[in-house]
Amino acid sequence: MRPCSKDQFWFIIRVVIIKDMERLKISQDNYEKVVEKAVTVLKEGGLIIYPTETCYGVGVVASNEEAVSKLLEYKKRPQGKAISIAVNSLLMAKKFVEVNKTAEKFYKEFLPGPITVISKSKHLLDKRLESESGTLGVRIPEFKLVLDLIAKTEKPITATSANSAGKKTPYTIEDVLNNLNKTQLTQIALILDAGELPHNPPSTVIDTTKEDLKILRVGDFLWGEKVDEIVVISDAGMLDLGDEIITKYKSVLETSPILILFNADLGAGKTQFVKGIGRSMGVKEIINSPTYTIMKEYPYKFRSFEGKLVHIDAWRLENISEFIDLNIKKYFKPGNIIAVEWAGMARDTLDKISENVEMLKLYIEIDYISFEQRRVVIYEE
Repeated sequence: MRPCSKDQFWFIIRVVIIKDMERLKISQDNYEKVVEKAVTVLKEGGLIIYPTETCYGVGVVASNEEAVSKLLEYKKRPQGKAISIAVNSLLMAKKFVEVNKTAEKFYKEFLPGPITVISKSKHLLDKRLESESGTLGVRIPEFKLVLDLIAKTEKPITATSANSAGKKTPYTIEDVLNNLNKTQLTQIALILDAGELPHNPPSTVIDTTKEDLKILRVGDFLWGEKVDEIVVISDAGMLDLGDEIITKYKSVLETSPILILFNADLGAGKTQFVKGIGRSMGVKEIINSPTYTIMKEYPYKFRSFEGKLVHIDAWRLENISEFIDLNIKKYFKPGNIIAVEWAGMARDTLDKISENVEMLKLYIEIDYISFEQRRVVIYEE
């Protein structure tokens, strides 16, 4: 009998772990028992996989240090990289974060719903869930199961997607399990299976701690009309896509500028896309991320006139006045392309300064499907 290879052995172990894992399918008939079981697991310091209105999440009681340690190991997330919590009311949120007038407005007008509101933490929960600056993201999900879990646990639970960084957004339990290693699998105490969830975008993340409102990630708050959706493989594919997309719209540049706005996680390929734009327009310089310089200009010759590719990264901006100081409106002229990474941070300002300018706006949303594959959705206004 031939011995098992390392891969075969891991496959066998994986099958055994998944087979023995407690997985409850949610139905009207067993709903109360499912909630009761999940609450017991949470109170005992266990980690659960649960459905939300956006995707499957991974939850532990946010005040339980041992449970949070399991979560951090599961998510492979370093301390200082914040993890949001879920509460069931504004009253509960106020126990754990400083809710200013701006934050309270969002709670009252938009929550429950797919919005994460960032506020200054009161440091009453595990501090490893906070950002390096001591802020904490809070959600009130629009999902009865999660609200019931919080109410019966009587404590906030973590509200972060059940995938590891860079992995596919989990809309099914298989999406979760197929991308976990042995250590991650053994951390799971209970799975609540609601079948395949609607493929909704992630929550919009709003930072209310700054002088000016900052949108860190745009979920359902999109510009324009969807015109295309493409699956891209590798950075080279993202480069080619940037070239292809701007080639399609080159004729627009004869009469107006093009504003390109990105919504995507770190490392998703935004800069590669911009490099593709530069290649299409004949930019001679090497295009690099402007994370530390905020803005870079790349001149090019386009047909009978000259233009510029203006590359902006809003990630490091502390408040909107810094963005205004860039005076990007001066670039809103025919022949120019303005590409803005982390555009959600300056959405209101971009809308305002482009209000009376004849221009084409392209909104580019990039999501990970797997480590290699990304889904690129393009909206046009």
